[in-house]
Amino acid sequence: MKIPIIILNWNGIADTLECMESIFAQTYTDFKVYLLDNGSEGNDVEILKEKFGEDPKVQLILETKNHGFTLGNNLILEEYILPESDYEYVVLLNNDTTVSEDWLEQLLYNAQTHHADMVACKMVNYYDRKRMDNAGHKMLNTAEVIPLGYAEPVSEWDTLHENMGACAGAALYAVPMLCEIGIFDEYFDTGYEDAELGIRANILGYKSIYAPSAVVYHKESQSVSKIMNYDYLLKIQLNIFYSYFKLMPTASLLLNLPSLIFKYLMILVIDVIFIRPKFLKIMLHAMYRTLFTERKRILTARRNFMTKHRPISTFKLQKKMEFFLWFDIKRFIKYVILRRKTEFERY
Repeated sequence: MKIPIIILNWNGIADTLECMESIFAQTYTDFKVYLLDNGSEGNDVEILKEKFGEDPKVQLILETKNHGFTLGNNLILEEYILPESDYEYVVLLNNDTTVSEDWLEQLLYNAQTHHADMVACKMVNYYDRKRMDNAGHKMLNTAEVIPLGYAEPVSEWDTLHENMGACAGAALYAVPMLCEIGIFDEYFDTGYEDAELGIRANILGYKSIYAPSAVVYHKESQSVSKIMNYDYLLKIQLNIFYSYFKLMPTASLLLNLPSLIFKYLMILVIDVIFIRPKFLKIMLHAMYRTLFTERKRILTARRNFMTKHRPISTFKLQKKMEFFLWFDIKRFIKYVILRRKTEFERY
């Protein structure tokens, strides 16, 4: 069975070459890499042509502009993967990763053995291999999609389990599922598109698992910290609201509405008490845009989704989500402790 692997490069030729080297060392050799250059500057394109232009295992796609993660992957999925009837699965992989020798073999084995439509890899910190980077997603009943495992000991993530989706930086998706439910929502650019896809698939009854035997080493991006500004944080919150109100069935929305209202009122109160004007402004701005500016777009997306698909029962969906309160209490306590520690160290 041939497995297509999608990789995007954008001004990251050194990372891409290292990633490709690890792919060519795989124990499972029946694969084809769809390598897209997202309008890189410098000599990335020349190097890619020299290295892979004549390689039968690589389909090199050269774009003149940066499409971002969402559009870049969708371009390949729509043009090369979904129309190809022989493909049962597709794998997405960030270029700033390396993979264990049996990574692809383990992805395929776990997908087939556990009848999974999505498989999240064991993403490990490239620089500190005792620490996790990602083990897929879980979802709170108050809308947030939470990455699993981040910065936790690798030894604590050795058990296969079901989750609410995979980090698209290293994930396998069943092609028939994508043909049925659609690919990445182009409301997103780079970030949260995989979370929304995971929620969408789970709501429609597809199975997602975490496979600890499929190991990926990820060079955690330093670029996010450089763009952690007002607009970036606002977009994150808008993404959360958009995904939740687009996808959540009406019965689940009504059932979780008290939790949703309580949580976000408490967030506003906490921002006031702890004098966090920036975060208060972001939350109020996100609420306003969701209720007014974005409302028509969300309702249209919701109508299109509900018209085409039949979600699972509210009972099954509630079982898949985690009740927010205990998680947020632990998160709040952690925030208070870290805040006090920071203030103490300042003096």
